[in-house]
Amino acid sequence: SNKTSFGKNKITSKTSSGDITLQGGTGIVETLIVAGGGGGGGGTSYGGAGAGGAGGLRNIEINTTGGSTVTATIGGGGSAGAAPGSAGQNGGGGVASSLLACGVTYTSAGGGYGQGRGCSGTADAGGSGGGAQAGVFTGGVGNTPPTSPPQGNNGGAGACGLAASGGGGGAGGVGATAGPGACGAGNGGAGTTINITGSCVVYAGGGGGAAGLDQGPGGTTTGGGGAGGANPNGTAGQPGSAGSANTGGGGGGGSGRFSNPNPAGSGGAGGSGVVVIKELNKAGGVWSM
Repeated sequence: SNKTSFGKNKITSKTSSGDITLQGGTGIVETLIVAGGGGGGGGTSYGGAGAGGAGGLRNIEINTTGGSTVTATIGGGGSAGAAPGSAGQNGGGGVASSLLACGVTYTSAGGGYGQGRGCSGTADAGGSGGGAQAGVFTGGVGNTPPTSPPQGNNGGAGACGLAASGGGGGAGGVGATAGPGACGAGNGGAGTTINITGSCVVYAGGGGGAAGLDQGPGGTTTGGGGAGGANPNGTAGQPGSAGSANTGGGGGGGSGRFSNPNPAGSGGAGGSGVVVIKELNKAGGVWSM
């Protein structure tokens, strides 16, 4: 931008929805908009459930009017997918976050839900896509709807057989496709490191995929995503971990159980989003030498 701004680099972080009144000299703001992450799916017999995708992440500069009021809307994380027994349930999709400034709304899309084990279709699209359940299933499409630069990445596919599930997509990378065997759970897509508050924070990591029936660990992740459920003894599944609040991290997928009456693991809920505004000091114009 060629506009002048005297915002004194004031930083405001919003973890709940509300208005922000800008200083009189602020003509440009840098803003970080992170949506809520998707919830991980619930597991059942015959394999693990997919992980939730991270909420969309946008880090952009916006021209504003000094003294004006801008409105931040903070998206919640998606709900955890249950594991009732006969079939695991899909997680809930994350909720969009946005900033309304000078009549224009800038939005990051909620993360896609992780696919419950035994559910039909594909994992959910979103800011980052959700991970797929075990089997021949594909991960959800990220950067939906598309933004430039992209707000997120695709979720990972599942592995065939009584196997592991895919990781959720993250702002910094795709969710890993599940592999065969005990250590096959797909890791969540990497988050993105942002320094807008004066310190580096990793946001919007995808949830970790879940173990199948092979006594394996769950997938890991960064950027506030929840780890996938493990199956440490080959019998009872474990739940996925929740995404961290105000990071937009996806929830981990729930792992499968070997047989009744052993329980399968439920998914982890997605992490809520955040909006951060930095009122910039920036000189505009062009000077001749």
